[in-house]
Amino acid sequence: MSMMEAEEQEEDVNTPSEDELKNKGCDCVRYAPLWVALVLLAGAGALTWYFLDYGPRHLESTILKFYSGSLRILNYQYSLDLSRPESRAFWTESAKLQKMLREFICATDLEPYYNSSTVYAFGEGSLTFFFWFALQVPESQYKEMTTERVNASLSRELFTSINSTGRLSYQTEYKVDPDSLVLLESSVKDIVVLKSTLGCYRYSHIREEEVLRLKGPDYLASSCLWHLHGPKGHMIKLRLEWTLPECRDRLAMYDEAGPLENRLITSFYGCSRQEPVVEVLSSGHVMSVVWKKAMYSYYDPFLLTAQAVPFEAVFAGSTKTSHPQGCFFLMRRLLQGRQQRDSTAACQVNLTLQGGLEMQGKINTPHYPSYYSPNTHCTWHMTVPSLDYGVVLWFDAYALRRQKYDLPCTQGQWIIQNRRLCGQRTLQAYAERIPVVSSTSTTISFTSQISLTGPGVQAAYSLYNQSDPCPREFLCSVNGLCVPACDGIKDCPNGLDERNCVCSAKFQCQEDSTCIEFTKVCDQHLDCVNGSDEEQCNQGVPCAPFTYQCADRSCVKKPNPQCDSVTDCKDSSDEKHCDCGWQAPLTRIVGGVNSIEGEWPWQASLQVRGSHVCGGTLIADRWVVSAAHCFQDDRLASPSIWTVYLGKYFLNISSQNEVSFKVSRLLLHPYYEEDSHDYDVALLQLDHPVIKSPFIQPICLPAHSHLFEPGLRCWITGWGALKEGGHANTILQKADVQLIQQDLCSEAYHYQISPRMLCAGFHQGKKDACQGDSGGPLVCKESSGRWFLAGLVSWGLGCARPGYYGVYTRITSVLGWMKQTMG
Repeated sequence: MSMMEAEEQEEDVNTPSEDELKNKGCDCVRYAPLWVALVLLAGAGALTWYFLDYGPRHLESTILKFYSGSLRILNYQYSLDLSRPESRAFWTESAKLQKMLREFICATDLEPYYNSSTVYAFGEGSLTFFFWFALQVPESQYKEMTTERVNASLSRELFTSINSTGRLSYQTEYKVDPDSLVLLESSVKDIVVLKSTLGCYRYSHIREEEVLRLKGPDYLASSCLWHLHGPKGHMIKLRLEWTLPECRDRLAMYDEAGPLENRLITSFYGCSRQEPVVEVLSSGHVMSVVWKKAMYSYYDPFLLTAQAVPFEAVFAGSTKTSHPQGCFFLMRRLLQGRQQRDSTAACQVNLTLQGGLEMQGKINTPHYPSYYSPNTHCTWHMTVPSLDYGVVLWFDAYALRRQKYDLPCTQGQWIIQNRRLCGQRTLQAYAERIPVVSSTSTTISFTSQISLTGPGVQAAYSLYNQSDPCPREFLCSVNGLCVPACDGIKDCPNGLDERNCVCSAKFQCQEDSTCIEFTKVCDQHLDCVNGSDEEQCNQGVPCAPFTYQCADRSCVKKPNPQCDSVTDCKDSSDEKHCDCGWQAPLTRIVGGVNSIEGEWPWQASLQVRGSHVCGGTLIADRWVVSAAHCFQDDRLASPSIWTVYLGKYFLNISSQNEVSFKVSRLLLHPYYEEDSHDYDVALLQLDHPVIKSPFIQPICLPAHSHLFEPGLRCWITGWGALKEGGHANTILQKADVQLIQQDLCSEAYHYQISPRMLCAGFHQGKKDACQGDSGGPLVCKESSGRWFLAGLVSWGLGCARPGYYGVYTRITSVLGWMKQTMG
């Protein structure tokens, strides 16, 4: 066969016949419905997937949810280059770990929600890296995406990866410690704050027994972050010292490596005069501090130092009480592996109280007065001698209040006899009385419920007689304090101490309950029917609000026996320390007149740069008392700017009789409140002792029981304005004013008058203190001829307005603090 024929034959074989083509066409028609069905099923499946899965997830509104945490890499070690975010090593390692973090998260069931992540810091030892990441969660699943769920997903992946090395690319390079994962919920605000600080990021590793001074902030930056890392088994104590009297910088301390709002320990806005030095404790070996620059820059307004405190030291060395048992602490590791103190950190003390009503010791949070650590738990077991006694805790500027169980205690939770109480910082004293009923023992516990803490808490403890908790006084149920009853002053916030009084601030005759003025008691005249006002005048009597207490704690009935040249106490203590209150022998006050030079030898002029600011009163050879509001402005807070003049008469002319002093210390009452002017008193310590002269003499301080009766004429002095809105006077002025009944003054000022305030003046006005008289003396003369300090010029509505009296700080109410401060 020729080649041509072979090709033609092959073509005939390969060419289908007409019948075959018809059969194939029939087959296509036959299977067409099947193809259509398959296409429809595929479309239906796609639509089902879209509407049931893809659509809801991608069309439903989503919410970004942020998390932050840390993880440890076992086969890499920390290097110093990693502490500097600007270094090449930092950028290289953070980029690699960020890629690893993304791959790690996307290997879990969180992959559909992954949005972004960042590695922002590294820690000491086996390389610990700190990160945050964001998940884009559908609104319907937002509540389900809890920190616990996310943590469980990540932990499951970490533990699975141990047994499947190489399954993911990161497993070939990094050996991750699955126990080291720490995860906390974060917020947009946290991330914004963190990002703002990364341009001034400071990492410091604190070694054992090292006190590390931290480098100050970079003032070209608007904010900085100090990331502090200590050895495991330690907590970090940060010491903040303000070096300027005035600044507006903000500092915040966190119980984490980053600025997480829900891990905030405490924050400070501006330099604090009340707390010039503060110590803050973390709960574990990590802490961060964020500084934010104020509108106006201040160079180095603060110093920061940090040290690692071993838990063992805390166990043995918490603030000691008078009882021999000390505080000890219990710890456990966090579930995630970082040896950080958990909520079981505790101090436990057993105390056996002895008979007697005196103070027996103090209980306090660990490292008092440092801020207590987050997650602190303390328990004190107290045993009393018998069921006749209860226990009383005496707090200073701290009170216990009831709180709903669904609300956390932000300043410490107390559990006392199954009662839940919340601590609250106040500007008052407070006593918590704990009755003992069925057993002679009671348990008191303190817990910090949240990371936010505060200054360390301390309370003195003693016994009280349950049948007579306040002998001869009134028990104020509001604050647990014993206060004088029927003395004309509402010492209880609810005023119950002045209800049902027969003789308020007066002597009650025993025979017929007649009320007479206290000035008529023991005056050698019978004013009561049977002469009960003149009985026991030379004998000891039970102590009461207006009885004078001698040094031997016995009391005398005679009113105001102090320094009257008559010995009334058996130990003669009423006539001691009486070199005061005498005027020399001589042949701002609205409505006042010029005084005579040397007439008021205790009067002081407090000046700043040659200008008179406030008045004051000499009370001891190195102490002057004035009003706290004179120094409330930050610019007037430093003692170094003040000059005290004594013996001064003409304000603008120097005299040979006057002497100037610098101020070495300036102390405001710790309870002073600017808004209400309560506790408006301050003490100034002079740089050298006063040499007395006819023109310079101290005033006498009254006893606690000293009675300044309403209606008594007293005197105010000063260089203040002669009229409201006027200029200061150049000559020392004087004016007599009348002491006003407390309830009348309180009514005039719509019940803004506290027990620490005293009112004087006249209903028609005309005479009053004014601008420039603040802090000056209100003095009253006793029948002995001595002058006593009754009050300090504090506040009032205008000057000498009708119906409004001058308001003064009541000296007898702040006398205890004054004497304690002066030593």
